[in-house]
Amino acid sequence: VIPFIINCVVAVVLLVVVRRWLEREGVSVRGQLVILLGIIFLTPVPILVVCGMEHTLQCLFSFLFVFGFAGWLERALWEKPARWRLPWPIFVYGVMVSFTRYEGLFLIAIVCLILAWHRKWALGFRLGLISVLPLVIFGVWSVAKGSYFLPNSVLLKSESAPLSVGALMKWLDTIFVQKLTVVKTDGLPAGTPRPGISLLATQRLLIILPLVYLAFLKYIRGGTSAKGVGGAAGEGRPGGDRPRVAYGYILIILLACTVLQLCFASTGWLYRYEAYLVFCSSAIVGLLVWKYASAALRERPAIVRWMLAAVVFAATFPFVLRSAAAFSKTGTACVNIYQQQYQMGRFLHTYYDRDVNAVNDIGAVSYLTGGANIDLWGLGNIDVARSRKSGRWSPAFLDSLCRAQHAGTAVLYEKWFNDSLLHRWTKVATWGIANNVICGDDTVSFFSIRPADAPSLKNNLEAFEKQLPAGVTVKYY
Repeated sequence: VIPFIINCVVAVVLLVVVRRWLEREGVSVRGQLVILLGIIFLTPVPILVVCGMEHTLQCLFSFLFVFGFAGWLERALWEKPARWRLPWPIFVYGVMVSFTRYEGLFLIAIVCLILAWHRKWALGFRLGLISVLPLVIFGVWSVAKGSYFLPNSVLLKSESAPLSVGALMKWLDTIFVQKLTVVKTDGLPAGTPRPGISLLATQRLLIILPLVYLAFLKYIRGGTSAKGVGGAAGEGRPGGDRPRVAYGYILIILLACTVLQLCFASTGWLYRYEAYLVFCSSAIVGLLVWKYASAALRERPAIVRWMLAAVVFAATFPFVLRSAAAFSKTGTACVNIYQQQYQMGRFLHTYYDRDVNAVNDIGAVSYLTGGANIDLWGLGNIDVARSRKSGRWSPAFLDSLCRAQHAGTAVLYEKWFNDSLLHRWTKVATWGIANNVICGDDTVSFFSIRPADAPSLKNNLEAFEKQLPAGVTVKYY
């Protein structure tokens, strides 16, 4: 319940922060309502809350960091102070952006490059150094404990550095062609998130953000007023507006971050990896459209307006599909986790709570049991992680590791592993679920690593079967 409560509170804070920003930007109450409803649906905020993870916080601090920095930079460029002083909240937001998720490094790097572009090298260096400090502290502590500088999850989900010309060309093709232009779901290794509509929608930001920038460039640069727009008309420049370069910088930062996210990170896994980009993009695009779209369209011929409408529909429709899918699939995903992951944890807690169990999906099992479980995929086991990074991850290695640590039961997805590993153990039973949308596979298998323990494992599974919820199909071997 605690993660759910935290996410509910953060979501309310998130909406309050955006509403106050919209109010400062001169958006009417009706405009605030429309934009906030759009943000809630497109992100989608309720799904992040239900996930109970850190992505709601990521949206909050990404917004505060990017929009706060852009607003400060606009004032600095307009007022031209003798010495640029970055407000301390920006440093705090930078720390929290990186502290929440490692993708925050993308935003920090882009902002520091913008400061370097304005020849504020020392300021950029100081902001970058302070912002990455939590990650450096964690990395040093992790190395001191015998692990990697980066978390296993970050290392194992990243691609290895290309060591040959052929590998380099394949890497470049994957990074700059497939990830930026193609939605490819076949041929991915087991355990890899299937991108689908999440990837397609994120790729659309590469079109939407530049088009929005060009469409409203006249208003971003200033010198003209849109009817009904509140703000600083005529401030500092006779007959013109103060340039709203903050809007331009926000669009540029989000565009650059989208490229980095697509090239070097992931999208998907219940629509949460790219949520911070969708959230911030929805806020700035919604603001610009509400403030300036009417005046901008009046300046265009009717045929151009119809063409723009077609382009907007084609570019934004994947976001509608993405959010519709998120709302329609989340209930099923919750049921999937309850039917499979939670029951795995309950079973092992009931019969093997203090034993060493080998698993490849460790969340519920680790939470509900007290034993020193072995993560066969490596996210929670440094020996397995090292074997995957060094190329030693093999059936023989996993089998010897499990036997050396006296693991008795293995609970895993067979599709994730080589048959030569599974044939070393005794298969006892499988649990299958229907309508799977979130679990690594719809069937989880139970193996006895020691053949002599197979009858006992089968007896325990049979005794536990009557506690399984409806929808779980059990098969014994």
